[in-house]
Amino acid sequence: CILLLTFGFIIGFPSMSKEAGGVYLSQPQVQISQILKGYPAEIAGLAPGDIILSIDGVIMENSSQIRDYLQDKAGKEIVLKINRNNQLEEKKIVVGEIDKVGAIGVGIVDVGLVRYPPHLAFWQALKTSWYWLEMIFSAVKALINQLFGGAKSGVDFAGPVGIAVMTGQAAKLGFVYLLQFAALLSLNLGIINLLPFPALDGGRIGFIMIASLLGKREGSKWENLSHNIGFILLLILVIFITYRDLIRYSGAMWEIFRKIF
Repeated sequence: CILLLTFGFIIGFPSMSKEAGGVYLSQPQVQISQILKGYPAEIAGLAPGDIILSIDGVIMENSSQIRDYLQDKAGKEIVLKINRNNQLEEKKIVVGEIDKVGAIGVGIVDVGLVRYPPHLAFWQALKTSWYWLEMIFSAVKALINQLFGGAKSGVDFAGPVGIAVMTGQAAKLGFVYLLQFAALLSLNLGIINLLPFPALDGGRIGFIMIASLLGKREGSKWENLSHNIGFILLLILVIFITYRDLIRYSGAMWEIFRKIF
């Protein structure tokens, strides 16, 4: 994970402009991060990840410029030029209104590629890994709390199918996005594997520590039984998640198969 992140920060990782503070930032762009249901943007076919290049031929350099341009355009038709998966498209949109201000119903962020020299890229990779670790542990804690009757956390998880779909989505955005996703995925899987659950490495380490403290030999029948039960439970969980992913990503999967065959 750290090696992938270090390499990524050397060649340039996508990041929000405010996070980068303008240092080592290149290729600033305005990216759509969210689409509100029922608003003009959704009707016109805009999607998260689209890069807004211009409106009515006017080049848009940042999100503030877009908001200023739209605020008095309610009811008028505009033409958005966007970059979607490295393909240029034009979308005609009739501007709506939110809080008496012209809007098309999108969330937008200023993004760019953040680059660091090699000696700083490593430290930035460590900081990013630590931040991701905190986020992953918080998500795991919220999921466990939810399993035992706690409030819904809003945290979700995906199986092999979901990971494959998200990998494809990251690949469409470009190599650096795919590299960033690969680094996050490797860290995520590593943390999950170290959870103290039978059949996982974390569970095996736990049994070794208990055996060491009690002065007993490893590999007892109870340990083997625990690992077998744990493996069966994990297999059931994977099947359940895969089934749910197939329902959730059925449209994306069909699109992938259609392009292949």
